[in-house]
Amino acid sequence: MKKVSIVLVLVFLFSGCAQHQLQKGRYDDAIRTSVRKLKKNPNASKYLRILEQAFTKANQRDNDKIAFLKKEGTPDIWDEVFDIYSAMNRRQNLVKGLTFIPPRISFNYYDNEIIQAKQKAAEYFYAHGSALLEKGDRQNARLAYGDFQRVKTYYNDFKDVDEKIKNAAELGTNHVIFKMENKANVILPKRFAEELFKISLNDLNQQWLRYHTQEQADVYYDYTVLLNVKIIDVSPELVKEVHYTETAEVKDGWKYVLDAKGNVMKDSAGNDIKTDKIITASCNLIETQQRKTARVAGSLDYINNRTGQLIKTDPVTADALFENFSAVAVGDQRALKKETRQKIGKNPVPFPPDPDMLLQAGNTLKEMVKNILYSNKNLLN
Repeated sequence: MKKVSIVLVLVFLFSGCAQHQLQKGRYDDAIRTSVRKLKKNPNASKYLRILEQAFTKANQRDNDKIAFLKKEGTPDIWDEVFDIYSAMNRRQNLVKGLTFIPPRISFNYYDNEIIQAKQKAAEYFYAHGSALLEKGDRQNARLAYGDFQRVKTYYNDFKDVDEKIKNAAELGTNHVIFKMENKANVILPKRFAEELFKISLNDLNQQWLRYHTQEQADVYYDYTVLLNVKIIDVSPELVKEVHYTETAEVKDGWKYVLDAKGNVMKDSAGNDIKTDKIITASCNLIETQQRKTARVAGSLDYINNRTGQLIKTDPVTADALFENFSAVAVGDQRALKKETRQKIGKNPVPFPPDPDMLLQAGNTLKEMVKNILYSNKNLLN
């Protein structure tokens, strides 16, 4: 009985949905609901009545709105007028699909009104965008870009709108040049800058922001991101000999297990019992340690080229490390740790030259710079 009551309530709610929508002024919802019902049952008088009332009220509301907008007379009304006429046209096309249409519903021909509103809306956005673009500043160029894109929604090839869009996009975009200055008293390898400027900044670009690593003559750069190198340091080649001993408890054969009287003990099967013989093994080592480091440090400075103002600075430090360990073992190598064994048999190797160390630090620096640029990507937009 409870289930039957729930079903009846649901039926009542759905049957009253269109009426509720009509009463709430949701005329187009009431029309869509009524059309759906009438397609299933063309003679449903209740929905014919709701459809007739909702259609009439919706058109009256829209016609009143259009009349008010036209009376107001501002040039920016036509986008809204176009939307209203288009909605009215879709509304009556929906109703036209019915088998039976209530006699009080009449249809209008909106094509001329739609075409006129479309033309005037495109003209308005084109003129408004052109006026904004003439002001010659970033923010107005971006607003103009939006207006020209609106024009494209009406006519894809309206006048010279594509050229206008291109100009607005260029004027509205901030261009950033990435540079490096060496203020340390050490000359960097030529390849250092070459590798650094191979940094890919494309994924930092946004609609109104473009990064460049190569300066172009016809581009004005609004901002400079300057890698200011202040410290370039390569340590001396350090060779150190270290002597030490490692010991460990290791298995060294076996021995019989004796009882208190000194006799060999037997297991349950009568076999002699044996156990591992454990000794303390010892091994002396002569280890040769090689070490060399390089450091490149400075700051990443954000500069407004129009004002010369330093907007932000971030410290950067990149290190490169060369280490090599080789060792000679004298004694029982069973006493050696795993990491010590890896040093046995190795020989000292030539130290990398200073330029190679600096290039290694440069690779670390390149990733560090890109991470900082990414974290500050909204700073310059």
